[in-house]
Parts: sequence; structure tokens; C-alpha cells
Amino acid sequence: MTSGRAMWTAFSADPRDPGAADLKASDADRDLAGEVLREAYADGRLTRAEYDERSAAVLAARTIGAFSPLLVDLVRSTASPVVSTTADLRDKAVQRYRRDLADARNGWVFVSVVTLSIWTVTCLLSGELLHFWPIYPSLGVGLGYVSMRFSAEARIEKHEEKIAETRRVRRQRRRDLED
Repeated sequence: MTSGRAMWTAFSADPRDPGAADLKASDADRDLAGEVLREAYADGRLTRAEYDERSAAVLAARTIGAFSPLLVDLVRSTASPVVSTTADLRDKAVQRYRRDLADARNGWVFVSVVTLSIWTVTCLLSGELLHFWPIYPSLGVGLGYVSMRFSAEARIEKHEEKIAETRRVRRQRRRDLED
């Protein structure tokens, strides 16, 4: 393996970056982490038990962030770990809000289409124009979507708080693992 900096950048995203910690790990990421562990074991920097334990954790890793505590003490890095900024936190919160908003809109459209289809089929089968009841579920779900649009800033702030808390917990876990 080359320098530590090259190793960290060889991953699909830097495992030390709190913003990338939730990204799903690929097979290539697991292979790279396994290679680092094999070299460390061959160099005598890991005992057989440590190697086995870390190798099992690498194979079980689901996210990029899971690799950092397994490798950080094995690879010299001239670069400091990536630190997320307030702007990064805001961007992630806005992305989550937009995803939630799209889900709410899609739910509204789905409920409206399904209830309108049921009403249409019922009217056709009965041969008469029935009370237009689909308006009630459509309005109910639609009001939720509209309220989400009007409370955008508050929802984005809640997402920022959740992301920041998740990052704090991860940093604490990382510190606990290092101790």
C-alpha cells in the first residue's frame, strides 16, 4: 500500500469524513480495507487475533464510516481527517428535506390517483354519478404536503440537529474505540 493519504482517497469516499460515513460500502472498499489489514498483519503490526477480529468487521461493514476505526491506527496520514463544515451540514439537511418533500408529494399523488380510480370504477359499475368522496383522503394527505412546504425552514433545522447529533455520537464512539 502506498502512503496513508493515497489509501484514504482510494476508497469510494474518505471513511474519516463524517459526511460520508453513512454511504454504503462497496465490495471494492471492503477489498481495500482487507488489503491494509493483510499488510499490517504481515508487517507484524497486528496479532492474529486482532487481524481476525478486524477482518470480520471489515467483511461485515455496511457503511464507509465503519472502516475508519478499523484502519486509522494502521495507516500514517499526512493529511488531517476531513472536517465537515456548517455549510456541509446545511446542505445535507436541505437534501433530506427535499427527499421528504418529494416523498410527501408522491404520497399525495398516489392516494389521489388510487381513490379517484376506485371512485371512477364504482361510478361506472353502478351507472350513476356518486358522491365525490376521494376529495377527503386527497385533501387530508395534501394538507400534510402543503404544511411541509410552509414549514420548510423549521424542518431543515430539525434535520440539521439530527445530523449534528448523529455526528457527535459517531465521534464519541470513535473516541471510545480508540481508548
